[in-house]
Amino acid sequence: MLKRARRGTKSSDFNITSETLETEIESWVHEERRRLGEILLDDGIIDADQLLDALEVQQSSGGRLGDILLEQRHVTEYQLAAALSEQFQIPLADLRVEQPEQEAIDAVGEELARKHNVMPLRVEGDGRVALVTGEPLGVAAIRELTEHCKKIRLLVGARDDIARMLDQAYSALAMAHEHIQAFELVDIAEDEAQVISLEVDENAPIVQVVNRILIQGVRARASDIHIEPHEKEVRVRFRIDGALSDAIALPVRMGPPISSRLKVMSDLNIVERRRPQDGQFSVVVDKRPIDVRISVVGTIHGEKIVLRLLDKTRSLIPLHDLGMPDSVVERYLEIVKAPLGMLLCTGPTGSGKTTTLYATLTQVADDTKNVVTIEDPVEYQFEGINQMPINEQVGITFADGLRGILRQDPDVILVGEIRDVETARIATQAALTGHFVLSSLHAVDSVAALHRFADMGIEPFLIASAISGVVGQRLMRRTCNACRETYEPHPDHVRLVKDQTGDLPAEWTRGRGCNICSGTGFAGRVGVYELLEVTDRVRDQIVHRATAKDIRETAIAEGMRTMLQEACQLVVEGLTTVEDVLRNVYAPGMESGEPMDDHFDEPTITLTSTPTPPPFQGAPTQHQGISL
Repeated sequence: MLKRARRGTKSSDFNITSETLETEIESWVHEERRRLGEILLDDGIIDADQLLDALEVQQSSGGRLGDILLEQRHVTEYQLAAALSEQFQIPLADLRVEQPEQEAIDAVGEELARKHNVMPLRVEGDGRVALVTGEPLGVAAIRELTEHCKKIRLLVGARDDIARMLDQAYSALAMAHEHIQAFELVDIAEDEAQVISLEVDENAPIVQVVNRILIQGVRARASDIHIEPHEKEVRVRFRIDGALSDAIALPVRMGPPISSRLKVMSDLNIVERRRPQDGQFSVVVDKRPIDVRISVVGTIHGEKIVLRLLDKTRSLIPLHDLGMPDSVVERYLEIVKAPLGMLLCTGPTGSGKTTTLYATLTQVADDTKNVVTIEDPVEYQFEGINQMPINEQVGITFADGLRGILRQDPDVILVGEIRDVETARIATQAALTGHFVLSSLHAVDSVAALHRFADMGIEPFLIASAISGVVGQRLMRRTCNACRETYEPHPDHVRLVKDQTGDLPAEWTRGRGCNICSGTGFAGRVGVYELLEVTDRVRDQIVHRATAKDIRETAIAEGMRTMLQEACQLVVEGLTTVEDVLRNVYAPGMESGEPMDDHFDEPTITLTSTPTPPPFQGAPTQHQGISL
């Protein structure tokens, strides 16, 4: 939907004719216009103090006023675009609802569109290409785009929306079909030989298809890429904001060569197709270094591959921005600032445990402490913190690394994950002997983590003495603000929210689905947390083998808010939906619990065979950096 600037529309058309283009650009640049700050002030977007503060920053450090206001969070991208529309008197294109025409997309081409960050919108009747830009005064862009398209018209839009639409319009997978067709013309043995050879042909169809899957996965903000062989096709899916969605379907005969290519990249055994294998490699996508963890398992139709994507350029999320309520943050910091004890982050795979641990490290690390981590792999490098990667292929496990760390005079130890009884026992002893231990554990919720330790054979009096607190967490999908709409909720949903929070939303909203959220109705995620503080009453219950239900009731009586309560509170605040709460948090019967006696009294069973490594674990002896 196009919105006209309120003071009429001045010409933003440019033509290639040598007599007029430079004149048009000169006239456009030197046109007398209202100042951006004045427009934002008159529209009530910012106040005078905010404007003066931004102008002082601009005077001292340079930069554009709009970028400074964005950085200070005084305006949104859409508010800035609307102000630019008013300033330059050109239409505002709302890319949340606009559908770009393929003819315009093809007319500009990906290279030029990405270079100047413009979104081709349509080709008008006279052949003029309408382009959405966030920088109407980009002279070089105007000149080059006009020379390429002959005639253009500028519209203005939010820069974030332009970037998202470019990734959708110029999908790397959309251009993979020509390589798929080329593959079908090549003998499979010949193509796989190209993949396996020491000198890989980067133009080989399989290499190009794998590259484009990785590129599109990164651009689509996928956390995981699933490559699944089936009877009639190879299915590729991306996990975005916690939910899987189809990306592309490939011919079934492409399965083995794709597997071989990814094994070559991660230095795995390409001959072994029955045993599970794990490794990692690095790629560069759009000038961003990406670490990729790979897990390969055999299925009846071939090898299923899961790739975990880790963006090394991402910034750490501060503890206060994770989604924890202020009251929980305050109690959480009291636990982690203690000189000894153990804090566990629990939840399923992909629930943000590592992010929480990293945010915690930034709170506890200082020059007076020796902070050491042991991780698989090291996902983010910290200044002033000693980080140790494990390597199971050469015999360095979490337990081995933890033993070595304890001889290094540590104050704070981060153990990436407690997986077995040996690691659990060493971590427990460390917490009892003057160290503070941070770690993650796969468990349903905070109380279930205590039972996991019991399952591993740790005695209840040690659990009660060592563990200071347990955080249970999930990641909820945020409702997309670009397509938010009101709706009439189901009576059961109303009752659930009312029972858990004692409150109801002022209005019930959900995402309709738009270009910005790729039709899902959700954009981004927010964490929900429950903090179990191991108080004297809880310790007494652990020692006396109380049921999970009893421990949970005690924790709630002492002030713990459950994940279900916190998730429903997000519904009240309009940040997510009841459907996503039911999908991520609510599990029927989760309040019942089992007696801890069942876990403490059972003997520990030790497997004599070599266990299958869990997904994404282990690291190759070396990995390559590959630029895509």
